[in-house]
Amino acid sequence: MKVFRHYDQAALELEYDGNSRNPELTAIRDARSAKIDAESAQVRATSPSRLDLAYGVHAREKIDYFPASSANAPLLAFIHGGYWRQRSKNEFAWMAPAFTRAGVAFATIGYPLCPEVRIGDIVGSVRRALLYLSNEAANLGFDGARIHTGGHSAGGHLTAMMAATDFTAFGGPRDLVKSATCVSGLYDLEPLRLVKVNQDLKITPADVAPLSPVGLAPLAHVRVATTVGSAEGNEFLRNTTELTVAWKARGAQVAEIAAPGFYHFNILDEMGRAGRPIHAQVLKMIGGG
Repeated sequence: MKVFRHYDQAALELEYDGNSRNPELTAIRDARSAKIDAESAQVRATSPSRLDLAYGVHAREKIDYFPASSANAPLLAFIHGGYWRQRSKNEFAWMAPAFTRAGVAFATIGYPLCPEVRIGDIVGSVRRALLYLSNEAANLGFDGARIHTGGHSAGGHLTAMMAATDFTAFGGPRDLVKSATCVSGLYDLEPLRLVKVNQDLKITPADVAPLSPVGLAPLAHVRVATTVGSAEGNEFLRNTTELTVAWKARGAQVAEIAAPGFYHFNILDEMGRAGRPIHAQVLKMIGGG
């Protein structure tokens, strides 16, 4: 019996469980994780930084900030993935040098996780984090008029939600977010409501429309880039394609970045390493191109 589009339950579960879909990649993924965990620990220990800046009352509502070498630089605020229920900001400090050395301040945003909270609560946390950064720009030494966002997986979803947020409703400037780089995100929450991961996410039918970026639109001024690894699962490919098509149809400026041969776990290297295509596109958007 079909439960979503052409998928029966077993096929849909497989689309949203990468470990089961590609078990042969486990060793490669784990080796990469060990490498970048060591890099992140080194960056946090040795790089100029302001760590664990609290933007809210929850223990995970904290930001790590890495200044650029020059004052009044633009900022890239990165939102981590982990299916809204795993990972932390600390694990992504390895990305900071590729941006700070290019004259861009870098921040990693932490947020509470499911099932303690729900996805709508996480969206609220990330909005508060960006408002905090906007308000503290002068104290931190970056240009508050040039805040850019990027995120991977669940962070890609959250990045898209920030692009669609009018921050005047939350006491900030309408154009708080200047650009959004959405990497391998999930932008249609309906199928997630139907698979086992929803035991933690607790998505209800009423949540789908307001929390699915594919049905929303970015603010007109926000420059957007979308990308997904060509070797990712069909549903991840569909999510990015449908978001890109929908947002272009609503008048958004969307740059599509190819990532041939990349999987869900290593595509972020294309954003976090200097000279790679997604990294170059982020710098281009930050520069106004």
